[in-house]
Amino acid sequence: MAANPRPERIPDPTGIAAERYALAVVLPLWMAAGSSDWLLHRRSRIEATSGSYESQLHVLGIMMTAPPVLAGLLLEIDAGVLAIMAAGYVAHLGMTILDVAYADEKRRIVPTEQHVHALLELLPFAALSLVGVAHGNQALALIGRGSERPRFALHRKRSPVPLRALVATMAAFTLTVALPYAEELTRCIRYERRAQAAGRHRAPRRRPALP
Repeated sequence: MAANPRPERIPDPTGIAAERYALAVVLPLWMAAGSSDWLLHRRSRIEATSGSYESQLHVLGIMMTAPPVLAGLLLEIDAGVLAIMAAGYVAHLGMTILDVAYADEKRRIVPTEQHVHALLELLPFAALSLVGVAHGNQALALIGRGSERPRFALHRKRSPVPLRALVATMAAFTLTVALPYAEELTRCIRYERRAQAAGRHRAPRRRPALP
């Protein structure tokens, strides 16, 4: 007698809700916080204070978030993807600390910007935590606990994110994060080049004639 086929695993509704909440709520809030931070940088005239160095730190921080976010959107969540997301979070947090330490010596960081920075640190942790809850067995396996073995296969999602949601997420990221911070870096570089050019062409001050 043929063995019965292995029944499909019933999806965990709590895990599904946690992952959807991370995508539909936490990720948009994270992008909104990034856009708000850009506006505050512009208001503080970052190009005339901390300059392109701080702006480069912002761009590097954004680049560090791209691999874990794309992995979460496109790949089946397993221990490998969770490790990528955790490493991205730690790297982004370290870059944020370096950014604030540098900027604090160059310009005034107003209370509103400090609160925005707190969101930029907590929201990615919230997203990572929600994804970990949604895939708790692999999260436990990653730290050597639980009943499953950790998987590092990096396969495409069996149930992919709907194309409309994926396109909307990428468009929102481009409009609210990528383009604004590209503009910021360009603005800082142009300001510094104009300042250097003005310094080269400034006429030397004449010394008063000796009596």
